[in-house]
Amino acid sequence: FSSSCLMGVALAVGVFVRDLSPVGCWSSEPLACWVFVLSAAFSLVMFALAGHTDPGKLPPEPRGADVLDDVVAALTADGAADAFEESLSASRLCSATWRRRGLREKYCHQIGACVEEFDHYCVWLNTSIGKGNHRQFVCLAVTEWFTQLVHIYLCWCMMRELVSFSSVSSFIFGVIAGYPLLTLIFIVQCLTCPWVLMLIIHQLRLVIMNLTTNEVMNMHRYDHFWAMKMTEPGRLQKQFRNPFNKGGCFGNCLDFWWHKRRSVQVSQSEHSSHGHSHGDDGQCCSQDHGTHGGQGHGHGHH
Repeated sequence: FSSSCLMGVALAVGVFVRDLSPVGCWSSEPLACWVFVLSAAFSLVMFALAGHTDPGKLPPEPRGADVLDDVVAALTADGAADAFEESLSASRLCSATWRRRGLREKYCHQIGACVEEFDHYCVWLNTSIGKGNHRQFVCLAVTEWFTQLVHIYLCWCMMRELVSFSSVSSFIFGVIAGYPLLTLIFIVQCLTCPWVLMLIIHQLRLVIMNLTTNEVMNMHRYDHFWAMKMTEPGRLQKQFRNPFNKGGCFGNCLDFWWHKRRSVQVSQSEHSSHGHSHGDDGQCCSQDHGTHGGQGHGHGHH
């Protein structure tokens, strides 16, 4: 998949050099040409950074004769933790690496390691997205979308210059027959550009909420996002709370881009609850969980 992504960039640049530059796009659209060249180069740099930066892989624990005793002792020590620490549970033990995982650590089968602040596995980069490369991944998505947008604009401008317009059908046939590669790249980018934009919106929304893709898709399995509260006499409701919320949009964005302490839990006040509750009958209320099962980014969640 990563080779396919690089091939797509190479084809777009090839169309620009082979079909667009010789017909005067630099003279008719100089600003757009410069923007495309610079953004294409920057997108390749971000692709390399996001794909080759350590996502936050954590080393496995050394295995020895007393490893189980050490794990039990470490788990038992959590009994004195405050209310926002995860409860004593064997599920925190990773059977593959023998690590006592944090709340935002997850074992990724594709790379064979626990990843800190695991978000998802990206097939286009052939790597997990975690604490070490999440910011590079978001920058790559924004740069890729902007580069595609500029290239679509250049292709459209040059198609109008290259093929005379007498009717819609003759114009389309003239473009397809005379410039098949240009037509193919134009169609592909028109299809993928909205998809990349949806990915950006999804990622930025999670940054604002201080959540990860993995947490959104598996939130029902994570007890630390739910608290039982008495709403009326004799009725308990399971209400959503985000222990990683840093106080709102600005605080969460600052935490993602600058402080890089998204796994640190903070005390949530009563009014900060999102009001997402489960009644004592076990049925979910009508509010949306914010899951994006249909994002289609090819992520592997385990």
